[in-house]
Amino acid sequence: MAEITGGELLIRCLHAERVKFIHAITDGTYMIVLEALERLGQEFGMELVVPRHEAAAAHFADAYTRVTGEPAVVMACAGPGAANLLSGIICAQGEGSPVVAITTTRRSAIGDAYRHLGSTQSPDHLPLFRPAVKWNGKVEHWVRIPDMVRHAFRVATAGHPGPVHLLIPEDILNARGDEASVQIWPQEQYRIARKPTAAPELIAEAAQRLVSAKLVNIHVGGGASRAGAGEEVQALAEHLGFPVTNSTSARGIIPEDHPLFFAPLCMASFMAHQQADVVLAVGTRLGELSMWGKPPLWGDPAEQQMIQIDSEPTNIGLNRPVDMALVGDAKAVLGQLLAAVRALTPKREPHPALAMLRGVQDGWQADLDQAIADMDQTPMISGQIVKICHQFFADDAILAVDGGNTTMWAMHYMLPKSQRSVLYTSNMGYLGTGLPYAIGAKIAAPDKQVYCITGDSAFGFNIQELETAVRHQLPVIIIVAVDQAYGMEKSAQRRVFGREADWFGQELSPVRYDQVAVAMGCHGEYVTTGTELKLALERSAASGKPAVIHAAVDPVANVDPPGLWLWSAARSGQVSL
Repeated sequence: MAEITGGELLIRCLHAERVKFIHAITDGTYMIVLEALERLGQEFGMELVVPRHEAAAAHFADAYTRVTGEPAVVMACAGPGAANLLSGIICAQGEGSPVVAITTTRRSAIGDAYRHLGSTQSPDHLPLFRPAVKWNGKVEHWVRIPDMVRHAFRVATAGHPGPVHLLIPEDILNARGDEASVQIWPQEQYRIARKPTAAPELIAEAAQRLVSAKLVNIHVGGGASRAGAGEEVQALAEHLGFPVTNSTSARGIIPEDHPLFFAPLCMASFMAHQQADVVLAVGTRLGELSMWGKPPLWGDPAEQQMIQIDSEPTNIGLNRPVDMALVGDAKAVLGQLLAAVRALTPKREPHPALAMLRGVQDGWQADLDQAIADMDQTPMISGQIVKICHQFFADDAILAVDGGNTTMWAMHYMLPKSQRSVLYTSNMGYLGTGLPYAIGAKIAAPDKQVYCITGDSAFGFNIQELETAVRHQLPVIIIVAVDQAYGMEKSAQRRVFGREADWFGQELSPVRYDQVAVAMGCHGEYVTTGTELKLALERSAASGKPAVIHAAVDPVANVDPPGLWLWSAARSGQVSL
């Protein structure tokens, strides 16, 4: 067979992994990769997505993995490109996204090992990326490209998923070798195709505990969302008649208007945590935003049983002792449990405690709705944006949430109805992910509506990606809640100092984000009331373009969003219910 370059070999390896998109800014150190992509891309069904900044490219890939459940690839060049990429990879690490980052160095003779001689753009990538990824390694020879690509994807998708990093010097990519001297395997021949299940005897015991319990709280986290376990969660809850709660990283795991569901920031959810004699924790480590799984938000471990399901053994019992551990894929293990429970008991009526919990949540929701009832008030309340969008967009639309206090409003007023439909950096709290997440989601699901609700401060981090959306013809709709400030920093100042301190620089200069968007080729709208927003959404959707709606919100009200007390309690480590 003919000789091929390392660049073509890499493309062929990625094709074997069923990669459809490579997110990268073109660069000379991997131009040979792009040459192969130009020749083979149409045949392989692979495309190049070029962002305006490498960190945004990582966010594209992060969102893609969370919508599809499949790994995604991002590339960056030697020096500044790799450094820019790093921040987005750290975000993917926090969210457990299997992003495969490939960076290049300049040719080995002047690479990072020789930067003391004055070679440019030659930082040492391996130690830079190592803290941000599950694994990273360097390809030292052309023939090892397939082995290293396989290992990168193997590690990224195994157990608790996460990003990995592969370093390939320019001369390795430019090198040529006999295609017959290497083997490219399809993923089925080296990765576990069947999702791991739990031991049958443990499933039988766990099912018996669930059936015998007085009240079970089924609590699901990001791992359940990544596994696409929503159908199994809902079926198990409906069969037993028990309440479902979730972490903020699993919004939409079941429709949040379901009678068995209780919102993560509502007192009804906390009551379910406390009153259950058995908690079935699915795909969650019970981290900081879950108050570490400890009282008073949760029951006393001496009295409340915990059954934990997780794909990663090292996540079991991290913050709270467990009574049973079921290690395996959340969707697969819940399927086992559901079958075992059905064999033990017929479908039950909803638990009597649900009426009390529902009353609490309905009262909570009524108070929230009353606060935003006047859709003609100006400036508008940030919660109105979320409410109106929820009414406007389809049930399977994908929402990217971004910002500080903006996310607090969103967490209270949105009611997602499908799993993998909410993108938010609940673990990292990254500002600026909203627009890139929306772009990545639209690439992953072109037939779905995709929109982003963001604050003006957060929007400024990656506003340049509007041009990317225009260039790639991705009609996402961005609603920017504009209070002309770093709103959450005002909240923090009040909490810490009892006042706002203007010299901290939290106030922003006036910017018309709709006009900026128009200048970049988008559709733009300016609104000050909820009534205006409804009409602006209709025009934005009809435009067929990426759209930005500048929504002027009340800066005073925005400083004190609902649920801020809980956020403060989580950050301080103290909570009183």
